[in-house]
Amino acid sequence: MEDKHDPKDRPIVIRTPDHRLRVFVSSSLKELAEEREAVRRPILKLRLAPVMFESGARPHPSHELYQAYLLQSHVFIGIYWQSYGWISPGMQISGLEEEYNLSADMPRLIYIKDPAPNREPALKAILERIENENTISYKYFTTLDELEELVESDLALMLAEHFETARSDEQVPIESTHHPLTDVPMPRNPLIGREHELAGACDLLTRDDVGLVTLTGAGGAGKSRLGIHIALHLRDHFKDGVYLVKLEPISDPNLVIPTIAETLGIREIPGGQPLAEMLKDYLRDKQILLLLDNFEQIVAAAPKIAELMETCPQVKFVVTSRAPLHLRSEKEFAVLPLAAPVLKQVPDLCCLSQYTAVELFVQRAQSIKSDFRVTNENAPAVAEICHRLDGLPLAIELAAARTRLLNPQALLTRLEHRFDVLRGGTRDLPERQRTLRGAIDWSYDLLDDTAKAIFRRLSIFDDGWTLEAAEAICNLEGDLGPSVLEAIESLIDNSLLTQTQDTEGQIHFGMLSTIRDYANERLMESGEADHLRRRHAEYGLDFVKSRAAQPIS
Repeated sequence: MEDKHDPKDRPIVIRTPDHRLRVFVSSSLKELAEEREAVRRPILKLRLAPVMFESGARPHPSHELYQAYLLQSHVFIGIYWQSYGWISPGMQISGLEEEYNLSADMPRLIYIKDPAPNREPALKAILERIENENTISYKYFTTLDELEELVESDLALMLAEHFETARSDEQVPIESTHHPLTDVPMPRNPLIGREHELAGACDLLTRDDVGLVTLTGAGGAGKSRLGIHIALHLRDHFKDGVYLVKLEPISDPNLVIPTIAETLGIREIPGGQPLAEMLKDYLRDKQILLLLDNFEQIVAAAPKIAELMETCPQVKFVVTSRAPLHLRSEKEFAVLPLAAPVLKQVPDLCCLSQYTAVELFVQRAQSIKSDFRVTNENAPAVAEICHRLDGLPLAIELAAARTRLLNPQALLTRLEHRFDVLRGGTRDLPERQRTLRGAIDWSYDLLDDTAKAIFRRLSIFDDGWTLEAAEAICNLEGDLGPSVLEAIESLIDNSLLTQTQDTEGQIHFGMLSTIRDYANERLMESGEADHLRRRHAEYGLDFVKSRAAQPIS
C-alpha cells in the first residue's frame, strides 16, 4: 500500500454540522456503480456530504458542471478500475481525467481496483501520474468491504490530522486564506442544472461595462439559490465584500435604500446627511457585489438602484426578481425550469438520469431517505412526476419531500391534487415557498385587477393561444377595454406566461401546466368558467369555418 498524503500541505477547513464538508466522488458510473455506493456509506456515516453524479447521473457532464461541483467540495475521492471514460465532442480528455485535473487544490484520496486485466491505456497513464506525485494518497482494493473500510479509515484520519494541524503552529497563516467579507450563506447542496447560467452570469459581472444582472423566472425556479452561488463564486473578485440584501420582508419601495444600508452596517445620524447620501458616500469607491434578493414586489424602486450604479461605478448588483427592473443598464438573465423528461416514450435509466429535474428529485429524496434509488420499476413514475411539475425546482423539492411516506408511483397518483400535496417545505424556507400554492400566490397578488382577470381567463386554453384569440375570448363583454395587450405583457414580465414563435413568425403564448392549474382554480372561483367555455367553443368553430372557406393554394 502507498500513502503519500501530507495534510500539512493543505489549507485547514473545519466545518460545523450546518456546513458539512462535501466529498466529491469521481469514477466511471457504470462499471463502478457498486463501488460508488460503498464509498457513499462511510461518507454519510462520518456526517459528511457526498457529491455524486448518480443523483442525476448525467454520464457526460460539462466542464462547467465539474467546475461548479468541485468548487463547492472540500475533499476529492477518485475510484478507478479499467475504463478511462467517455470523451465528449470537442474535448481532448475524458470527464474522468478532467475531474481529477480540476481537483488539484483539494485533499485527494485515490482508490484503485485490482485485478484489472483490461485497463485502458489512457487510464494507466493517469494512474502512473498519480503514483509519481508525492502528495496524493492512493491505495489498492479488491472487494467492496475492503473499499468501504479504507474510505472510512482514511477520511477519519484526514479529519483528525487536519484538526491537529489547525491547533498547531504549522497551520496556514490567516493572510493566505483570507477572503473578502460576506454575509452570503454557504449552500447546503450542490447547484444542479444551472452550470450555464452560473458561468454566463459570472462572465457578465466580470465585464467592466456590466453593473446589473437580473435573474428572472417563475416562482420556485431557483433564482435565489442561483444568485447565492453567483455571489460566492465571485467573492474573490470584489475586495470590499459580497453581501446579501434580503428584500422579501419589505413592500414599500422607499425601504430599499434603508435595507441596503442596514445590511452594510450604515446608520442614519440625527441631524446628519440623509441616509441615501451616506450610502452613496460609503459605496462610492468600494468594489462590492450586492445580491438583492426578491425585488419583484418593490420594482418601483428600480430608479434608486440606477442612481446607486451611476454614483458608485465599482459596485455591481445581482437582482433576483420575477419581473425585470426595466433599466437601460440591466442585463436580464432568464432562469428557466430544469430539463424534464418528455413522455412520448419512457426513457431508460441511463437516459433518464441525464435530466436535471430528475437529478434534483433524486438528490432531495436521498437527503430524506438515504436508500432511495431510481429503478426500472419506479423510473416511469419519477419521469412523469418531473414532467408534470414542469421541471420547477421548488415543486420538485416539495414532491421529493413526500418520498418519506410515498413511493414515486403513489406520489404520482396524488399529483392530481398537486397544490394539496406539494406543501410542507423545510422550515428554513420563506413562508411563501413552503407550499407550491404560496409561491404562485405571491406572483398573483402582485398583479393589478385587469392582469388578474386575464390571467385566470387564459387558463381556458389547453395548449397555447395567439394574441387575437386571447382578445376575442377573454375580454368578456369588453370589460377589459383595450388593456388586454398590456395585461399579457405584465404577465410575461412576471414570469407567468411563456412565449414562442412558429416558423411563420406567429407568436404563441402559453403557461406551465402547474401555473395553468393554479389559474384554472382562480377561474372556477370567479364564476366565469361556463361563459368562457362557450366563447372558446364559438371562437374555435368560427376559426374552423374561416379556414375551410379559404381556397386551397
